[in-house]
Amino acid sequence: MKTYIISLLAIAILAVSCRDDNNSLPTENQHYRHTAILYFSAQNSLGADGASTLDSMEIMAGAKMLRSADDNIILYLDDAKAPRIYRIYKNEKGSCKIDKVKTYGAELNSSDSTTLKDVLDFVGTKYPSDSYGLVLWSHGMGWLPDITSFSSNEKRKFKQYSPKGFGVDVGTGGNMENDIDANGQIGMQMEISALAWAVENSKIHPTYIFFDACLMQCVEVAYELRHSADYIIGSPATTSAYGIYYTDMIPNGLFACPFTEDSIKKIVDTYYYDVMDNPHTSYGEQGCILSVVKTSELENLASATSAYLNTAISNGEYPDMDGVQTYTSFVNTSYPDFYDISSAMKKLLTEENYIQWKKALDKCVIYTKASDKFYYYSKGYYTYYNNVDHNSVCCMSMFFPREIYTQYTYYGNLNQMFKNTKWYEVAGWKACGW
Repeated sequence: MKTYIISLLAIAILAVSCRDDNNSLPTENQHYRHTAILYFSAQNSLGADGASTLDSMEIMAGAKMLRSADDNIILYLDDAKAPRIYRIYKNEKGSCKIDKVKTYGAELNSSDSTTLKDVLDFVGTKYPSDSYGLVLWSHGMGWLPDITSFSSNEKRKFKQYSPKGFGVDVGTGGNMENDIDANGQIGMQMEISALAWAVENSKIHPTYIFFDACLMQCVEVAYELRHSADYIIGSPATTSAYGIYYTDMIPNGLFACPFTEDSIKKIVDTYYYDVMDNPHTSYGEQGCILSVVKTSELENLASATSAYLNTAISNGEYPDMDGVQTYTSFVNTSYPDFYDISSAMKKLLTEENYIQWKKALDKCVIYTKASDKFYYYSKGYYTYYNNVDHNSVCCMSMFFPREIYTQYTYYGNLNQMFKNTKWYEVAGWKACGW
């Protein structure tokens, strides 16, 4: 993990180089080159642990290296204080500036899709740009549903497993350290379908959505967001609480304009370097699993999957997943096994069918980076790592039914819950007897 220690000298330098100056607001009809929106849902354990504070300091350091006065960083921050929006940029003289451009007087739920939409609308209105990027910073749990929507309060209070869904917000009076709201329940989370609605109905269309959160690069999430952005960047595995090293990512990834497939890949390369090799960070032991999904190819991937999946699975049979690359462990974490989609299909399909199916995958998952091993889970005083089969993985996961999922879990029957995803509908699972 990154260190919590920030020297007084570093703080003093940042305070001078990035001043709060509300006299430098955009003029009417001003247009920008690129705006990166950093949506920090931090009214949870990540905010309590200091991760959002440290990342905010990194953002200020990275902003000093912005290459153009026509670029903006917009930081929405919801932590223990009132939610607020900052604009961070360089003026025409090359000085780094930070303006607090909006403070919300009332408590906001950052897991409410209307909050996300309002933030994006604000940015689209105030800072019209040639392109936008959206970083979603919080906890993540992939395609799994918002447990706060369940009817059974007793199920929501089940203490043996507390999943950290995307956008956990404990609200007023909540316990941020434990992700618990004032009623003793898990803080509110945002369903992926609601997230997609917020982005698609806002005044911007992001070139990329980058999940600075765990478990979000699964095909079920990507398919839901296929109209929300041109590219989805994320990890199918758990990530460090401190995630993106913004000091490096801002100049070398988030603002790699104009955006092409090659420049989008720079975001992944920068992240991988910062986790594994950058001497200024210290969480390489976490490992790094990351990929880029081109959303325009997701429909073709769905068609290819539907064409071949029922050749391997039929009559509601449970597929043999022994030896398939997985990024989580159900037995040890209660999250379903997040199986690598390429590794799984390589085992289940004939060689000829796999080659044909993979043509669609390669057009969809356009770039991957994976370390040799990565953090898998912790148990007691021990930390366990899993190895990566570089010959089969694509660094995007897909759900596969297992008999063990029919037993009691926090979500009930995961096999049944999976049927609520759009990917289930389009990828041919019903024809497989599921």
